[in-house]
Amino acid sequence: MLKTKFSHFRFTRIALILLLIIVVFPSIQPAHRAYAANADSGPAESIYEALISGDKVASDRTYAAPDKPTVYLTFDDGPSKYTPEVLDILRKEEIPATFFVVGEHVEENPKLVKRIVSEGHALGNHSYDHTYKKLYSDYKGFWKQVEQTDRAIEKAAGFRTGLMRAPGGTAENFDAFYFYYMKEAGYTLYDWDIDSEDSKRTGVPAAEIIRSIRKAPLKHELTVLFHDGTGHKETVKALPEVIRYFRDKGYAFAKLDDRVKPAQFPVRKAGRWHRSAPGEAEFARTAAAMRDWAASASVSGGRTPVPSGEETAVGAGSVRHRQTEPRLPLTLIVDGRRTVLPPELALFREERLEVPLRVLAQQIGARVSWDQAALTASVDYGFTRLDYNLRDYTLSVHLWARITAVYHLPNMRLLEGSLYVPLRKTVELLGGDILDYHADKSGREVTISGGTALFSSKL
Repeated sequence: MLKTKFSHFRFTRIALILLLIIVVFPSIQPAHRAYAANADSGPAESIYEALISGDKVASDRTYAAPDKPTVYLTFDDGPSKYTPEVLDILRKEEIPATFFVVGEHVEENPKLVKRIVSEGHALGNHSYDHTYKKLYSDYKGFWKQVEQTDRAIEKAAGFRTGLMRAPGGTAENFDAFYFYYMKEAGYTLYDWDIDSEDSKRTGVPAAEIIRSIRKAPLKHELTVLFHDGTGHKETVKALPEVIRYFRDKGYAFAKLDDRVKPAQFPVRKAGRWHRSAPGEAEFARTAAAMRDWAASASVSGGRTPVPSGEETAVGAGSVRHRQTEPRLPLTLIVDGRRTVLPPELALFREERLEVPLRVLAQQIGARVSWDQAALTASVDYGFTRLDYNLRDYTLSVHLWARITAVYHLPNMRLLEGSLYVPLRKTVELLGGDILDYHADKSGREVTISGGTALFSSKL
């Protein structure tokens, strides 16, 4: 009888302890911020498995929607003898546009490239010679032309562009691997919403181009495809009427940059090119090479849609060049403690501040470990663990030892032995908040607060 009462008492005590853990412990655990579409789902398949099945890996980039309805006029295949006429019209109408240029024509017409830039327009990469078979038989051929064209643009204009349009568009030309590789290389791919149909055959008359524009459905943001290459005199004739049409509809005009959400076709089977899927080792090598290319452009400050500089006049109006952010020191203030990071440890890319994971962990009191065999960095903070896998570039979020979310393509990079991660997202995934941000010519400061005031910092 005494043994039965003792067993009952022990069971009750255990139950009360478990209840206390369930009720009290969540209140001291930093709040978990989910970024995945379904945070309760199980681990996502690897990037390679997703791509091999034909699924395009989603981007985590955010875009800024314009207040007014906006149209982006784009011109492919130049520069040519018709490009100056297009530029004259744009200058007269005081509107910016985007030119997706072919590398061999850039080399033939460097002064035209300089004029495009000096008049406030954006430049994009449109391959070197526009030959489909070379571009779409395999990715190596495609990438060779992308690189050739970027070098030609850099020589003519002084910078490397991050905008890209695939000749013929991505539909039935790109597969999921092409999309992934180009994203890793730092390019934003732009298809179009409206095809002017000025290239469906030789010599399409201006009146037909205008009809094609007028019959297309309208929406808040529109990317329109034109051509300014050889044989497109009729496009030049149609352009003033097309501009009037959109103005009458209340549209503003703008050039593309990587803050504009791209018009992009869904992945469609590229079977006509008879490409074989890469093996996993080849995929890993190619993806790493693309990331290295993006890192080199970021470090050099060259990957911008237009070069850094002051405002450049476009008629009576002006278009501000996007400026390269200066490298500045970063002050982190945690629990009243101020730590200053030198500029080389505080990267500012695409309006994101990135810092070494180990440095951030030390400031907030988290613990970081590195598994060389698995190429995984882990940060433990309270009951949350983040695993950064550099083998397939995924981030796994563990809460109470259970995976609650897996993200493809976190914004992380390994530079000189340090893993760089986005400061804001990492803090929020660990349950904290960015309370304040301040920047001036002398440096940047950020203030961070944890869900239970366990840490504080100024960004």
